[in-house]
Amino acid sequence: MRAPDTEEPATRRRFVAELNAIPGSRYAVLLCFAICTAAFAAPRPIPADLAALVASARIEGKVLAWCPGEFRSRHPGAFAIAFSSTKPGGRYLVLDPDGSVDVLASFNDDADLSCYSPADAQKLSSAIRGSRTVHGRVSPIGAATVVCEFVDNTHSVCWQYSAKARAFVKVGEWVT
Repeated sequence: MRAPDTEEPATRRRFVAELNAIPGSRYAVLLCFAICTAAFAAPRPIPADLAALVASARIEGKVLAWCPGEFRSRHPGAFAIAFSSTKPGGRYLVLDPDGSVDVLASFNDDADLSCYSPADAQKLSSAIRGSRTVHGRVSPIGAATVVCEFVDNTHSVCWQYSAKARAFVKVGEWVT
């Protein structure tokens, strides 16, 4: 998770203040609070079903962050993970119970990922559009879970599985 520094809390406070100024933005403020504080949360223990997927995929390294989701239609039990081996940075992957492993992106700094329902991803996009300090958008393309991850300290990329493309496609990004 991201280590705190002196600039990030001030940026978060400005972002929350800007969201509060938007009429009807109470949900956006709560969403921002959840995203901003997730970076400082204690690591969650890895559930047994995720540990089994990691072992069956023969992933060597440490799982730094994870979130569950139904990334493909009628494929429950999948996880998006961030993992790292011995060097700084790492990769974001989606592990499916059918054994498939999809590489989404690499990250340079600390791992930070979140999974959203399409409706929550659209609400996040609305909050981003209303901000003066965060720029970007998220545009879900279907009913599958959206996974967003920071590839560096200021740039987040969002992915969603496209049945038509038979692959994960980028559905948004934002820069702080």
